[in-house]
Amino acid sequence: MLEKEERILKQDAKEVNLNAETIQEMKIYNAMRSGVAQGKKRSQRRFYSYGAGAVLATAAAIFLIFFSIGLPAGDTGDSDLGGSAQAASTKSWDDFAAYRNQPLHNRLVADILERDLIKPVRQSATNKGYRMDVDGAVTDGRKVYILFSVQNDTDTEVIPADTKIQFGDFEVPYPHRGAALEMAYDSDSRIQPGQSKDFIYSTNYPASIAYSKDVKFTLILTGTSDQALTSSSNKYRTALEVSFELDPARFKDQERTLSVNRTLTVDGQKIKVLQVQYTPLNTYVDLEYDKANTKRMFSLLNPVLIATTGSQIDKLVYPGRITADNSEVYKDHSQATLVFRHTGLNQPDSASLKIAGISALEPDRMKFVADLNKQQIIEAPTDDFEMVTSKQEHNATADEILLRRKVANLSYYTDSQGAVQAEYTGTWLDDNFTDANGQVHERTNRETALHNFGGTTISSDGTGIDEMSLSFDSQAADYPQPLTISVERIWNPILETQSIELFSKK
Repeated sequence: MLEKEERILKQDAKEVNLNAETIQEMKIYNAMRSGVAQGKKRSQRRFYSYGAGAVLATAAAIFLIFFSIGLPAGDTGDSDLGGSAQAASTKSWDDFAAYRNQPLHNRLVADILERDLIKPVRQSATNKGYRMDVDGAVTDGRKVYILFSVQNDTDTEVIPADTKIQFGDFEVPYPHRGAALEMAYDSDSRIQPGQSKDFIYSTNYPASIAYSKDVKFTLILTGTSDQALTSSSNKYRTALEVSFELDPARFKDQERTLSVNRTLTVDGQKIKVLQVQYTPLNTYVDLEYDKANTKRMFSLLNPVLIATTGSQIDKLVYPGRITADNSEVYKDHSQATLVFRHTGLNQPDSASLKIAGISALEPDRMKFVADLNKQQIIEAPTDDFEMVTSKQEHNATADEILLRRKVANLSYYTDSQGAVQAEYTGTWLDDNFTDANGQVHERTNRETALHNFGGTTISSDGTGIDEMSLSFDSQAADYPQPLTISVERIWNPILETQSIELFSKK
C-alpha cells in the first residue's frame, strides 16, 4: 500500500479510537437490532456470521455511519407511523454553510459540495415535535446523496432507526442494500431535546426503473429508552417524510460514456469490461463476469484506472464497488461496477485498467463440513483454516467450532465516506445448514459474544489473522453428523497482474 494511504488509514483509526462515546453507540445499536428483529432474522444472522470481532469493529465506526437496520415486519397495532406534514423549510438558509464550516466525515460528499454540485431542496417534514429539513441532494443517475438535519423539539432523546426511499413509483425494498445514513460531522447520533443534528444519506440509484424526477425520502426516529429500543411496536417510532424533485439526468450534458467491450483474463477467469462512464460525481467502470467461468468471482484486487490526455496522467485508485451483495442495482453476481473518484480528464485520449489479481473460488468448494461430536472439520473452502482448541477461554459452546486462518495480499478500496479501507477478509455463511440425513436447519445467533475472539487483525505489513465461529444452533450436536453449511463469500486471493487498454484515440 502506498505510504500516503497508510497514513490515511492510521489517521482514521486514531480518530475512531479517540471517540469516547463509541461503546454507548454500540449498545444503542444492539438494543435497536434486538427490538426490530421480528421479521428480519436473515439480516441479523448475516450480521453475526461475521464474528464477534466484526461487531466490535462496527462499534469503533458506528459514529461515522449507520446502515439501515429495518423495522419489524408488522406493528403490534399501538400506533401508525404516518402523520408527517411537509412544507417549505423555514430553517435559516446559509448555502450549506453548516456543512462547509466543519470537515465532513464523508470525503466524497465534501468534494461534491466544494464543487457546488449539490442542489438546494429546502423542504421540511414535521411530526410529533420533530422536524426534518432536507437541505440539498444530488444524483448522477447512479449514486444519490441527501443532506438533511433533524430538530428535536420534544423532551425525549431520539436516534435514527431506519430510512426509506422511493424513486417515482418504485420504492427500494428492504433490506436497502447499499444505503447508508451517517453523521455529517458529529460523533453522536443521539439527538437530545432542543438539539439539531446534520446527516448525510447515500444510496445507489436503482437500475432499469422508469425515468422520474420524483423522490420520496423517509426517516424513522426511535426513542432511546430500553423499552423503546427493544419493542417491536411502532408507538415508539416517528416517521418524517419529504418529497422533492431530483433529476437523474441533470448532468447528462457533462457525462461521457465510452463503450469498451474488452476482456481481462486472470487464472483462466474472464472479466469483460463493458464501459467506462465519467460523471461530475464519479467515474464508473462496469464489469461482467463470464458465465462460463469455473470460479465464483468475488472481487478484483487493487484495480487502477489510468487515464491520459496529452502529457497529463491521472491514476484513479481504490474504487468503491456496486455489487449484488451491497446494492439493489444487480440481482446476481455476474455483474459489478467499480466506482472511482471524479477525474477532470473526462475526455481522455486513452485509458487502461490494471489489476493485481482476483479473489475467487470454485463453487463446489464453497462449504464447510463439520462433525461437532468429533470436533472435526472434514471439508473447508480453503486449506489454511486451523481449529482453535482453547474453546473454553473464548466462551465457546459444544455447538460450534472456532477457526483461525492467516490472510495476506489484502486488497484496498474506498468506502462510502471516501476513506481507504482494507477489504473484508471474513467468511459469509449461509443462513441454513444440512445434517447427514439431508434435513435442513436454520442457523441461530449466539446469545452472548465470544470472549476475545473473532474478526480480522491486520498488521502494518499487510498480513493478518482472521478468526470465526462455525456456529449452528443449540441442538446441532444432537443432529446426525456431519453437518454441512454453505459459504456465500470468502477471501481467496489469486495473484496475477493483468492490464488491459480500454480505449485509445491513436
